[in-house]
Amino acid sequence: MLWAVIFSVAINALLLILPFYSIQVFDRVLTSGSVETLVGLTLLVVVALGFNACFEVLRNRLLGRFAVGFEQFLAPLVLKASITDPARRTETGPHGMVRVRELRNMLSSGTLSTLIDAPFLPAFIAVLYLVHPWYGTIALIGSLLLLLLAVVSGRVARSELAQASGTAIRAQRALDGITRHANLVRAMGWTHGAVREFVRLNDEALVPVVKANERVAMIASVARLVRVVAQVAAIGTGAWLVLQNEVLSGSLMASSIIISRTLAPMEHLVAGLRTLTSARDAWAHICGATAAALMSQRRTLLPPPLGALDLTAVAFRNQNSRRPALAGISFRCAPASVVVVIGPTGAGKSTLLRLIAALDRPTQGSIRLDGASLDNWDPDQLGRYVGYLPQDVELLGGTIAEAIAGFDESATDDDVVAAAEQANAHQMILALPNGYETEIGRDGSKLSGGQRQRIGLARALFGQRKLVLLDEPNSNLDPDGEEALCAAIRQAKARGTTLVIVTHRPRLFTVADLILFLRDGTQVAFGTPDEVLPKTMAGATPMRQARPGPGEKARPDIAKPDTSTPDIIGPDIIEGRR
Repeated sequence: MLWAVIFSVAINALLLILPFYSIQVFDRVLTSGSVETLVGLTLLVVVALGFNACFEVLRNRLLGRFAVGFEQFLAPLVLKASITDPARRTETGPHGMVRVRELRNMLSSGTLSTLIDAPFLPAFIAVLYLVHPWYGTIALIGSLLLLLLAVVSGRVARSELAQASGTAIRAQRALDGITRHANLVRAMGWTHGAVREFVRLNDEALVPVVKANERVAMIASVARLVRVVAQVAAIGTGAWLVLQNEVLSGSLMASSIIISRTLAPMEHLVAGLRTLTSARDAWAHICGATAAALMSQRRTLLPPPLGALDLTAVAFRNQNSRRPALAGISFRCAPASVVVVIGPTGAGKSTLLRLIAALDRPTQGSIRLDGASLDNWDPDQLGRYVGYLPQDVELLGGTIAEAIAGFDESATDDDVVAAAEQANAHQMILALPNGYETEIGRDGSKLSGGQRQRIGLARALFGQRKLVLLDEPNSNLDPDGEEALCAAIRQAKARGTTLVIVTHRPRLFTVADLILFLRDGTQVAFGTPDEVLPKTMAGATPMRQARPGPGEKARPDIAKPDTSTPDIIGPDIIEGRR
């Protein structure tokens, strides 16, 4: 940027060559009739204009590279903030990366060059005052009028575009929802309705944009008129001054050229002020987005955890919620334990798993892994030891192997296969057309729900996980899939892994060491299955014993209702069904 400014000084200084040439031709060459002087002056001006063109090329290249370097520096910070900052993950407006690209486009466009040239305006006005005060006065009045038009243009554009931003966000949401769930829209016969809804929202967003464009274009036309009128006024005034013998005839052309060069940046700013306004908003957005990433401090790397989990009086409240989603959750489990979390819909089970995964911070209380608060762990180090499978399985695009390994740079093929074998998904993957190289599509759209869940489980078990969090891992599994899941849980426990599992279905009770029962965000009971399950089944229908897995003992208190919906355990805790 410093060199760009230095070249701008040279460019604006060389622009005075043309007025100087006009004065010399009219006042010296025409009066003396010297052809040698005319040739010498012309060669001098051509050389100077050549240097001017070279400096323009160099400045444009510098600004282009500066814009690219600007994006290369900010993009990782914005992406890191959007990953680590919960507020940015739930933001509904344009992503920070879109704002970074807006700024990059502005920096590499001619708008920035115009902005750099604008401070030289007083110098050109001073030169005009030296030629004659009337020339300087005309340039000053024209500059003030253009400045006023620029302010008006900025306010018009800002008010109209602010009105359109909310509708534009709603239209984008509708478009994302329609394209993401295109099969559902088509199956339900909503195609025409979806198109009409998007067109309606899009039209609401376009109307203020069109109004803003029309008004800004009108103001830009007025600005162009002001510049031309100022040039005409300079020529007319110069002619009158020549007739009054106050200036020489060369100053007439020189003043017109200088006034045009003086007012040109102001005219361009009037037309491009909407771009500058948008860039200013984008810069404010980026400053807010990168603040968390810039302020984050390096954490001391702790020893690998064993998996001991301790929650003390944990509470969590959403910003827009009247009551807390969780309140007073306290329990402790030793390494290599299996904790099953149960409760009715809306009890806060998934929220609890998000807190343990450090995706959200508790409003009150503390969550500790091996005695260290989650805030004291380095996020990347903690993520290497914590596996997480959300209720809506989120798979990254690419192949199955890439979906299991994620962005782990040290992952090997053996690690991927080992994780699949731990999840009992290896044979299922081999049965696919291309095995581990099978493309899964966007969010795993080419896979069934059960396949996505088993691959998501393999990803959660990938690497040296010491704490694995599973949210409804068997919701899309058939009985064979549930047996494979139970086997994977027993194997992970044998390797020393602690597992916290949310479920509505009783099959996983047979592998549970501890059960946490939640209702309305509060902890009702915590303990062994023999202690907790009788409390949850008060008032439930008669039960029949759940079928134990291989090597498991039948538990008389783990039962299923003898009804047509055998997976419903009771009205207090189980609402899902196969």
